[in-house]
Amino acid sequence: MKAPAFDAVLDFPLGNDGPDLQAEAVFLGGGVAARFTDYAVPGRKEAPFVRVVAAGSVDVKWGDPFEVRNAAGEILGCGKCLYPGAPSPDEIKLSKRMALLARLALGEKDMLLALAELGGLKGRKGEDLASFCRLPKSRVEALARALEEEGKVRILVFTPLHLVSQDSLDFLRGRVVSFLTQYHKKHPSQRGAPLEKLEKRFDAPRTVLVLALRLLAKEGRAIEEAGVVRLPDFRIPLTAADEETLAALEGMVLSGELGSVTLDDIRAKFKLTPGKLQTLLAVLAERKKIVEGIDGFILHSRWLDEIVRKIRGSGKRELTVADFKEMTGLSRKYSIPLLELLDSMRVTRRKGSVRDIL
Repeated sequence: MKAPAFDAVLDFPLGNDGPDLQAEAVFLGGGVAARFTDYAVPGRKEAPFVRVVAAGSVDVKWGDPFEVRNAAGEILGCGKCLYPGAPSPDEIKLSKRMALLARLALGEKDMLLALAELGGLKGRKGEDLASFCRLPKSRVEALARALEEEGKVRILVFTPLHLVSQDSLDFLRGRVVSFLTQYHKKHPSQRGAPLEKLEKRFDAPRTVLVLALRLLAKEGRAIEEAGVVRLPDFRIPLTAADEETLAALEGMVLSGELGSVTLDDIRAKFKLTPGKLQTLLAVLAERKKIVEGIDGFILHSRWLDEIVRKIRGSGKRELTVADFKEMTGLSRKYSIPLLELLDSMRVTRRKGSVRDIL
């Protein structure tokens, strides 16, 4: 990483002339004039943390050793880069910087964990680590695996490497639960919060958010279904009249071999507003009574399960629209969207004018 400044640790005190020292930092590739400023951390006078501001950009990475020489070329001591391209003093609190430098000084594994935590919800990718340190890719991956075994990080992807700290995940999980609690209070007629809203609210990569939700589900603290996230004990509040409408609506969906209706059919039948209809459909979906397909196509889950059983038990490897119409008794108007729904469920796969049965 080429940068005009970096944080380092020295093996000698700067002296009594003040916190600043003008000297030369000599790396393996050459020397550069620089100003060394002691962060004056209590207890570190003999091995101070310093900010090194070079006369020009210097190619330096974590762990790079260097010598410090005075104007006469005499070696004053040695140093080691801890934070290449470190933010300026006014960009980060001194206490936070000192805690970070202390961890970066401990070794490779602590350095990787500190960087992962510094990355927050976005975590760290292999390219970030390659620009920060000179460790081989294989070594970084081995360290990441060791940290994951210790429960300190989660590896999202190995190639290219992408990891996030467990502390960041724990923080996100707590925030998600708090957000859902407030969301249910503000939107009691909705099943839960859309996944996209959570992603936008926390500015977290989809992979990190999905992992956090998976962990919450495992702990019984949240449920994600069809892109909607809710608390496990949340239920949409309903009146007795709503329950009667639900029973009639379910009966309408299940009625006869047809077993399918459109949203317009339902609104006309029960004289419902679009908002109220969506609330009732959300309740039926939550109770696993219905499945909503493409373009508002509504099916009773029991009827859909029976269709899937018939298809897989037919002994055929392919399915035509005509075969499907005969099997279900549906018109083409309903057959096409239902077949598309089955494609999305990976029951079938379209291949020209026919579909493979998977």
